[in-house]
Amino acid sequence: MTPRLTVFTTFYDATAYVDQTIASVLGQTFADFEYLIINDGDPAESERIRRKFSDDRIRIVDQPHDSLARKRDRGLREARGEYVGMIDADDVCEPARFEEQVRFLDAHPDHAVVGSALRLIDEHSRTIGTRPYPREHEEIARTLLRWNCIAQPAVTARRDALLLAGGYRDISRWTEDYDLWLRVARIARLHNLGEALVAYRIHSQSNKSSILKSVLRDTIATKLRALREYGYRWTPAVALNIAAHGALMLLPPRLVLALFMRRFIAPA
Repeated sequence: MTPRLTVFTTFYDATAYVDQTIASVLGQTFADFEYLIINDGDPAESERIRRKFSDDRIRIVDQPHDSLARKRDRGLREARGEYVGMIDADDVCEPARFEEQVRFLDAHPDHAVVGSALRLIDEHSRTIGTRPYPREHEEIARTLLRWNCIAQPAVTARRDALLLAGGYRDISRWTEDYDLWLRVARIARLHNLGEALVAYRIHSQSNKSSILKSVLRDTIATKLRALREYGYRWTPAVALNIAAHGALMLLPPRLVLALFMRRFIAPA
């Protein structure tokens, strides 16, 4: 039987947290799903997962090493469900996450994407803050060109809509999800649930200051692409936002990281 939902995770070097991620997916209150895992690292890790988690819903695809965008796009195209739910290999789904998101999409056929707020956790799974996002489509549409207000690991979406928008494109290293949401927002509605349905992990490998300039460069390029190719319009606020991103590239990376983390993390 074809599942209603495909959940998918991609990884290269298995993190110390991937077992927690898998367990949180298998423990969902919504059960009609397949769990597609794209591994472009050591095939022995795939065998370890199969042995540890004896669950027929798990489907692992081993492939040669590739970019994150290509892995995510393969997951999207390999998916068999009407809906696709994303979760990264170091984050954790709350137990009712997919039940709530599938219920929302069932009730709102004009919406293609539903995300949620995030509960932020540290390397030891301790809650350190929260991250709310704009909820209604109108506010998301006003905000999206200024900053990525859809959290990739909290998204459940209509597979056909993501494919219609062109899927994940391998045109930037760090903003492949942002680029996709900008395209999807031109053809369908987006929503964020107010409840934090994903625990997003902040750890030493997820916030290296050494990559910040690359992230900023890709973010600026993605905004400019949206203005040139996706039908978004220049406004004074957008121009100021892009200029501010350019200015951040002139600051020491550690200072930029501190500013980002202060903005990203709200007190728990």
